[in-house]
Amino acid sequence: MPDLRWRLRKETRDAHASIDALYGQHDLSTREGLTFVLVAHMTALSWIHDVLPDRLQSEKDAFGAMITAIAADLARLDAPFSLPIRVGGEYAADPLGLIYVVAGSRLGARILVRQIESSPDHTVRGACRYFTCSEGDDLWQDCRAQLQDWAGEVSEQDDVVAAARAGFACFERAHHDTRRILLDNVQSAGVA
Repeated sequence: MPDLRWRLRKETRDAHASIDALYGQHDLSTREGLTFVLVAHMTALSWIHDVLPDRLQSEKDAFGAMITAIAADLARLDAPFSLPIRVGGEYAADPLGLIYVVAGSRLGARILVRQIESSPDHTVRGACRYFTCSEGDDLWQDCRAQLQDWAGEVSEQDDVVAAARAGFACFERAHHDTRRILLDNVQSAGVA
């Protein structure tokens, strides 16, 4: 039977690359770019947090800490959108795939922090609680251990991979919804 972590990497590679490209077009050293990414991440994380089963309390707590960190960053940026936009969507059977997507994204957070810290705007430089949130690092360590010790059937692996795809799709929807809502707000402000 194939290794689950290997399958997740291989079978979600395209979705992962697509999300990286989608979010990578935003300059995190600017207020606009950082605000956009934070709002979209808050949206996706809120949905994933809400669909995680209650038995995964430590994971829900880690997601809650990351959402709280985003809210603090948005407040520092004086961002107009501090409440998550509910994106909803399909929920796949095994939450480990959803956790894998979020926990894995924390690995790239270290690189993104450098972009934020390079900003000439001191307010932007101070808005990196989410990208430095230690609960996210702990989430990756726990997820990696679960994947290493995982001993389910192939059909159960399929459920985990499907959940990971649902997680990537959630981040894609959150990006598109954030773009639409921010554009609507800019247009409304121009009319007023």
